[in-house]
Amino acid sequence: MNVVTLTSGINQKLTIMAVVCLGAAATALAQHNQDELKQRILAQAQSIGPDDYAFSRTIKSESTSNGKTEQHVNIDQFDPTKSGDARWTLVSRDGAPPSADALSQYKKDAPKRRVPGYFRLADYFASPATASSDSRGRTVFHFSALPKDIVKVMDSDVSQNATADASVSEAEGTPFVEQLHVTVRSMRLKIIARLESYEFTARYRLGPEGKPLLTEQTTDLSGSGMGQEGKVHTVVTYSDYRALGNRR
Repeated sequence: MNVVTLTSGINQKLTIMAVVCLGAAATALAQHNQDELKQRILAQAQSIGPDDYAFSRTIKSESTSNGKTEQHVNIDQFDPTKSGDARWTLVSRDGAPPSADALSQYKKDAPKRRVPGYFRLADYFASPATASSDSRGRTVFHFSALPKDIVKVMDSDVSQNATADASVSEAEGTPFVEQLHVTVRSMRLKIIARLESYEFTARYRLGPEGKPLLTEQTTDLSGSGMGQEGKVHTVVTYSDYRALGNRR
């Protein structure tokens, strides 16, 4: 072997080693950036509380059971400056003032009514996740194991059968979760019912105070129980946000 051949071989090995090292360094840097972003989103969600905003929401639902379809539109409001059941107010049902029966049922459901909002993402981002990029270049965090009581369907905790993807975007230099998509695998609910499919999507935008606000939730579910099969499509939109400051 002459000197030229020997030198060429050494240079080739050094080049391969350099490429491998650079690749490992790039992977480590990407992992560091993803971990840092996950912690930023967690801190962001934790900085918002359920009592920080008053809002209105419009709930449009379409349910089909054994060939019969029903459609309803409810409008209600949440005001954390009030106390007890008065925090939630049913404004209208299907374009008319709510009946006495509707108001009674609405009040009865108050204890199990959970305040929605960006702050609930803290429960997701406190959990282990993997990260990837989507076609828009957004970082997407995938949660395959969720803590208890995060995802509920028909008052049943289905978190153990749920997975979630949180897509992170950026506005005005601030990263935030633009979309959360949750899927629940088929499972039995309360012995007599079965959840066949469940998909939930929440969308957020950056508010005027620089904090993310929930704008829309879409839910599609199908299931069966007591000899009947049905499906429900629900779209919830949020508006009239009023910042109340950090009241915690």
